Parts: sequence; structure tokens; C-alpha cells
Amino acid sequence: NKVKMKNKNIESTAATIEALHNMSFKTSAYPEKYQKQHSYYQNGGMRWNRLIHVIIAFASLSIFLFLLVNEVHVESQEEDKKTDGQSTEILYQGTPWRNERTIDIQTLAETKFARCDMHTVMSEDGQSTVNDWLFLEEMNAVNVAVVTSDRNFVVFKQQKYAIPGETLSPVGGFIDKDEAPWESARREVMEELGLGSRKTLEDIENVIKANNSNINASELQDNLDNKAAFSSLPKLERTVDSFDLANGNTDESESDWLYLGRYRTAANRGGGFIYTYLLKNAVPILPNGGTPQFQITGDDEAQQIHFLTVEETLKHLYQGDFQEVKWTATLSLALLRLQDDQ
Repeated sequence: NKVKMKNKNIESTAATIEALHNMSFKTSAYPEKYQKQHSYYQNGGMRWNRLIHVIIAFASLSIFLFLLVNEVHVESQEEDKKTDGQSTEILYQGTPWRNERTIDIQTLAETKFARCDMHTVMSEDGQSTVNDWLFLEEMNAVNVAVVTSDRNFVVFKQQKYAIPGETLSPVGGFIDKDEAPWESARREVMEELGLGSRKTLEDIENVIKANNSNINASELQDNLDNKAAFSSLPKLERTVDSFDLANGNTDESESDWLYLGRYRTAANRGGGFIYTYLLKNAVPILPNGGTPQFQITGDDEAQQIHFLTVEETLKHLYQGDFQEVKWTATLSLALLRLQDDQ
């Protein structure tokens, strides 16, 4: 269709040129009487013909170039749309937010972990719409307050792109697609600290014993198969609630794990949901787990492990040293739960 339209435009231009030629250059179109009265036209006709030929040829070339450039521009736009459509399918891994008030969603930009959308939203009374509701999608995440058997909080001191200077933080990370939030919390604590619950350590020991009967319990924490054993443990199935959001429940057999709740980061602008947890009586499940010598995996940011007493953790919270509100909420909820346990 594009080729036919282009040919049709060129044919139309050629017909116009031919018509102008017939009207302007054939002196036979003028009466003989008129030609005699204006002999100066007959004498200078060749010069006029050449000048008009040049003008029309230039106009024709301009029209042709305009059509050609316009055609290339349209094809380029369509190719960009195709490319954008392919990128959209493979980029953002989360589930876009939509409810009964959502009319339309236009994606402005996206990455694997986040997406910026423009929503068209119906007002609460249903009488009007908002066409410029900026919404920021982000992958749902977990934060875990990790506490050892001697009631010390295990936290990080690190730098973050959007935070000035250094900050304290708990364990945290994005929830993988189709992963139960609690499984993500367990995985993050294992990857970032080499720690886990007493039940998890027992399960790892049983897996290794079943496959390596010559290894006794005292050697298990130094065995490099611990991580593989952790990966082989049965996983809690992801379930959702009536809003199609993942439930944050823990395994009922895991008494050291407590679910502290799911919270929206920004009430009207999104930012994903944060699932908060408390791990009590944390023990090493990987070599050097819970020590500065532990080799962190799954995170490319520099982190220093610090141990804080309950009193020190409370002091740092008062001072605003946990500089993200999600971290502050997680540590505060954990302190309240520990206080209830006393």
C-alpha cells in the first residue's frame, strides 16, 4: 500500500508538470492575432521556456524529496513502535497496578525492576477522570530484621544512590517472579549474611547427611555443599489474597520467623509493596555466616556488617540513621515484637 501510494503521488506530480507544460509552452494555444501583436513574446520565448522549465523542475524535485523524506520518517516511526513493543514484553518483571478506577495505562519508561506509567483514573464519585496520574511501578521487595540468639541486630552500613552519605539498613531485596515473599526473605538473609533459622540449619544438615553419610554434624557448617543443600529445600508455595497480591505468611514449622506485614510504599504513586519480617535466633548456615568475612552473593553493592544491641538499634532509629522509611518501619516493628515476647 505504501509503494502504491508513493507511485500515485509521483504520477500525480508528473501529470501536473505535463499540464503546466501544455499550458505555458505551446504557442499554438494562443490565437494567431495575439501572437502577431506580441512579437516580443515570440522572440524571447525560448528564454522564458528555459526559465520556467528550470522553475518547474526545481519544484518537482522538491515535491519528490518531500514525499521521500516523509515516507522514511513514517517507516522509522513504525519501526520504533515495533521495537518498543518488543522491549515492553521483556523488561519490567512486576505486575502493573490496576483496580476498578483504572481506565487506561500508558507506559512512559521502564527497566527490569521499575516502570513509570501515566494512568487515566476515574474519580471516587465517578463523575470525572484524571488523565495525568503519574504512577511509579517497582518490583515488590522484602526487608528482614535479623536478630541473633544474644539479641543483637545484624545490619549493614552502606551507601545508596538516592541517600546522602552513609546509612544503616537491614537485609532486603526484590522478590523474584512467582516466588513467595517469605522464600525471598529466607534467600536474601542467606545470600547477604549467610544466616538462617535454626529449623533451616536442621533441614540443611538432614539433606547433607542423607547424601553424604560420612560427614558428621560438626563438619556441616564448613562444608561447601550447604548452599546447594539450601537450594534443594522444599519451597513454600506462593499464594495470593482477594486483591491478587502475594500472601506474606511463613512456614508454620518455622518458629523463629515472624511476618510483620505488607505495606504500600507510596499510597497514591505506587513504588511497590514491601513485605517485612523478623528472624529471631539467627544462626550461621553458610561458611563464615554472620561475620565480616562472609562473602556476600546476589548484591553488587559494598556492605559492612554491624552488630547492634537493642538499645543501640533504638538509638540509631531515633537519630534517623536508617535513612529509608521502609527500613525504619521494619526495625521499629521488629522492636515492638521483641518487646511483646519479653
